[in-house]
Amino acid sequence: MVDCKNKNTAPAVHKAGWVAADSKTIFRNGFLYIENGVIKDVGSGRGPGGVNMIDHGPGVIMPALVNTHTHLELTALKGKVTLDQGLSSWVKSLIKERESAGEQALRESAVDGIREIIQSGCGAVGEISTLGLTWEAMAASDIYGIWFKEFIGNISIASHDNFQTNQNHIDQSMAVHAPHTTSTEQILALKKITGQRNLPLSIHLAESDDEYLFISTCQGAWADFLTERDINFSEWALPAATPVQYLDKLGVLDEHTIAVHLLHTNKKDLEILKKSGVHVCLCPRSNQNLHQRLPDIGKMLKAGIKPCLGTDSLASSETLSIFDEMAFVSEYFPQVAPADVLEMATFSGAKALGLGHQIGSLHPGCKGIFTYIPVSASNQADLIAQIVHANFKDSCDTLLFS
Repeated sequence: MVDCKNKNTAPAVHKAGWVAADSKTIFRNGFLYIENGVIKDVGSGRGPGGVNMIDHGPGVIMPALVNTHTHLELTALKGKVTLDQGLSSWVKSLIKERESAGEQALRESAVDGIREIIQSGCGAVGEISTLGLTWEAMAASDIYGIWFKEFIGNISIASHDNFQTNQNHIDQSMAVHAPHTTSTEQILALKKITGQRNLPLSIHLAESDDEYLFISTCQGAWADFLTERDINFSEWALPAATPVQYLDKLGVLDEHTIAVHLLHTNKKDLEILKKSGVHVCLCPRSNQNLHQRLPDIGKMLKAGIKPCLGTDSLASSETLSIFDEMAFVSEYFPQVAPADVLEMATFSGAKALGLGHQIGSLHPGCKGIFTYIPVSASNQADLIAQIVHANFKDSCDTLLFS
């Protein structure tokens, strides 16, 4: 596996047997012309003359993947958290193991997680940090994306009304943990702050049976769990029909909101999600491990929703590879077109993070951030099928231009 962090801003033509500018725009014997880290031209043939040419081989140059939702802060917990005894049990196990690991180990393992993400062909990430331990590692890396500080319970956010930014590649924003763990007042406050700054707000939504029962009745195992942790939910604007309809009633679902998981949705929920323009992010491998349940991707696509993909954390998923996530979706949802799966893993994720004008596709004006993988395809359909069905973790080059 190779991790190429290319800082050379001299003009260069990158060639390959195929260039996939996006999931539907594909050039055979293609080229990608990059100058000062920005794509100037893409197409078939040799490309502009008189500049350095790099021939990557017979495979495909494609957009670097986008991991729209992950928790690098939990990288150290790989293989240490109970997965098969329900969400409440998993949360309790996670908290115990996280405290046992200690902050230094969590910080150090996050660096390993970023390296794993880049080496698996990913160029951008939506990182969710509960403890606030991963900002330095993200800012010091070459990966693009958004770092989300996550909030839970009834904690005041007054002292967090500031954002740092690294204009080259990483911005900070905020995340609501979930509607069943975060007060109504705090959800609204976080949405107001991120909205004023035109930044995305991330939230886990409609993930579990416990969440659904709590939102609709204010009772059940989750109500007991919150009470045990001294989180008072008596003044939250509940109950509501469903988690999606609760957030819709609060007015926080819009094109600047990323709703993650969505395992429990009905027809009305999907209509709300489509109409609001909210970005839906799916983490199917994590869902299968934690809940033995998957989102209804077919119904989402039929409703006009274009999901993006995340890996969640190594506390609930085997790897941080979006290639692995694509392969899983292709296996469990064979009716979904491979081009749609590739779009979920590239442009849809970039758009959700507010970076669609920079990454997620290889068109003029975008950043020159791409992945090369050594496929051997006879036609476009075969090419896309190979990309989304296979695992390239041993032979994937990611080139990041700053």
